[in-house]
Amino acid sequence: MKKTLKRIAFVLPATLLFGCEPEFDDIEFNGGSADFSRTVAVGNSLTAGFQSNALRREKQEVSFPAIVAQQLRQVGGGEFTQPLMDPGVGLGSAGNAEFGLAFSTNCVGETSLAPAPIAAQGQLDQLSPTTFVGADGPFNNVGVPGAKSYHLGADGYGNPTNVPLGTANPFYARFVNPADLDETLIEAALRNNPTFFMLWIGNNDVLGYATSGGNGVNQTGNPDPATYGSNDITDPNAFAGVYQQLIGALTANGAKGIVANIPDVTNLPYFKVVPIGTDAVDQASADVLMNGVPSLSIPGYNDYNAALDGAVQISAAKGLGFSQADADARKINFTGGQLNPFVVLDPSLAVFTDTAYTNVNPNLAGVQQWRQARPGEFMTLVTPGDSLLCAGWGTAKPIPARFHLTAAEIDSINTATTAYNNTIKGIADGNPDIAFVDVASILNQLNNVGLTYDGINFTGEFVSGGAFSMDGVHLSTRGYAIAANEFIDVINSYFNANVPKVSVGDYPNVEVTN
Repeated sequence: MKKTLKRIAFVLPATLLFGCEPEFDDIEFNGGSADFSRTVAVGNSLTAGFQSNALRREKQEVSFPAIVAQQLRQVGGGEFTQPLMDPGVGLGSAGNAEFGLAFSTNCVGETSLAPAPIAAQGQLDQLSPTTFVGADGPFNNVGVPGAKSYHLGADGYGNPTNVPLGTANPFYARFVNPADLDETLIEAALRNNPTFFMLWIGNNDVLGYATSGGNGVNQTGNPDPATYGSNDITDPNAFAGVYQQLIGALTANGAKGIVANIPDVTNLPYFKVVPIGTDAVDQASADVLMNGVPSLSIPGYNDYNAALDGAVQISAAKGLGFSQADADARKINFTGGQLNPFVVLDPSLAVFTDTAYTNVNPNLAGVQQWRQARPGEFMTLVTPGDSLLCAGWGTAKPIPARFHLTAAEIDSINTATTAYNNTIKGIADGNPDIAFVDVASILNQLNNVGLTYDGINFTGEFVSGGAFSMDGVHLSTRGYAIAANEFIDVINSYFNANVPKVSVGDYPNVEVTN
């Protein structure tokens, strides 16, 4: 379908206006070689429009597929329906509150404007988010928060009878086909008999592992997702097999489509806000941390470090395998007036199981897996700030492992992400009817140099960058508009189309909540 608009090509000087007809250029919007009459979107929370730790109707209405579909209507795109939430009711993330900018006071009495849980317009209930709307389907947007790659083809993922068992997704349970409660998400999309599809999936296959501080299993070598925990990293071979099946189902009736890879999740603002150390320790405090309080029989880190050296000697005498390098990697040192890495608990460190260690030096008991954070490691956004400020976390006691990503955990995330993206790109390259969006590179641009839309510079910075919402993982409203334009750019280039892009500046920025 083609639509033609007129625009003035240039403004003539006043002296030349008289006696001349103004010149116009024709702008021809068209869909090129693609048919957008029945477009579907398949994915997870990013496809649904989730942001700031919640999903609401007003967020769904500016999901990136909804924005793209709005523009596609100018080139023959049809109606694009979504399973909208009831007004004033939202779906929270794991039962947590929605985030917004709010004034809050910390444990030392400092008040500032920062992301914080805000009062919700209605109940954010993960298990019963809103009215069942399945009878109004099928829906064009079947993006479901929490979905991993293998969930898209899983029977019963939306069956409400599975909710008590924890195997059904509560959001999908809202709009599952009432005539087939075991319908898969891909089948839900296919009920539209799509001519075009958007598929963006894979983020959650590593995200839960990352945001929980590696509190999961890297399932490489285990191809059976039925045995996975919620925070496990999906085996790349299992991902590849599932992704090929998804593409096969979506293209079976001749539909064309566009797919996107996933970013390095450790580059998200969620991992860039909390530093890995502090410069707030003065020399007197550093002395107490290192020397302890001998009069009260409270040991310091000097005692711990000496115990580690002693453990090396015990190991050498008994052949237990604990080296000086192992000891040095665990040693903790604080110096006043400089940046000191936080003390963290690292579960990957071997414990001293032989009683010879703890019998000789009790300073090894209970602190065996303590060390300081290292460059390139990350703290999560939800690391409690008051615990760092007032409870001795990171200084007198270790930060729990669920708030910290080690280098080995980051490597596991990056290895899996690279494998997923190679699969996505390879499948797209092997199918002439599928376009590919390099979201990973777009995020790198955001982080390194920024992206400019409508004279506004967007970066990957938390809050101030403008592209991400208050949860540090999902895009903001303007961020979704940016994503929509990136998808449109690739659609135009790959399918020789001319779909108009949106003005990112027309979408709302972050609002301050009282």
